Amino acid sequence: SDVSWSDRALASLPYVLPLSDALPYGKYVFHEFPEVAITVAPFIPFIMLITAIPLGQLICFVALSVASRNPSFSRFSRFSFQQAILMDISLIFPQLLGTIFGITSIKFPTAVVEPASTTIFFFILLSSLYAIVSNFRGQLPNNVPLFSETADRTMGPF
Repeated sequence: SDVSWSDRALASLPYVLPLSDALPYGKYVFHEFPEVAITVAPFIPFIMLITAIPLGQLICFVALSVASRNPSFSRFSRFSFQQAILMDISLIFPQLLGTIFGITSIKFPTAVVEPASTTIFFFILLSSLYAIVSNFRGQLPNNVPLFSETADRTMGPF
């Protein structure tokens, strides 16, 4: 592929943001299958850095939003910036639901919460891993359900 190694690495980094936000949804998986943590272990230093900085996740989100519109970055990288942003935005809805129901007396049964949390975690984890591997292979990660088409559409032809 004609994609530079620096572009491949740069395009892979943004997926740390949705991964960092999806980790709490993996608590049931990590409890039952601790070996699954091996899949996220390589990203832990980056996640720790993002979360150690006050408002680090928000800063990363804004930086990716600005960078996704900056034509000085390759379209290859900007596509991943945009897709990672969309993946991160999708996590706002379950976080919001958790917050709303957390401050009320309404409690969802574990039989609902556990599979929902696990599904969210695995979807973001597997989508991120697919995108990172595709990027390092020099291939555009444009087969992520729900996100790739939207990322492509919002990028436009440039």
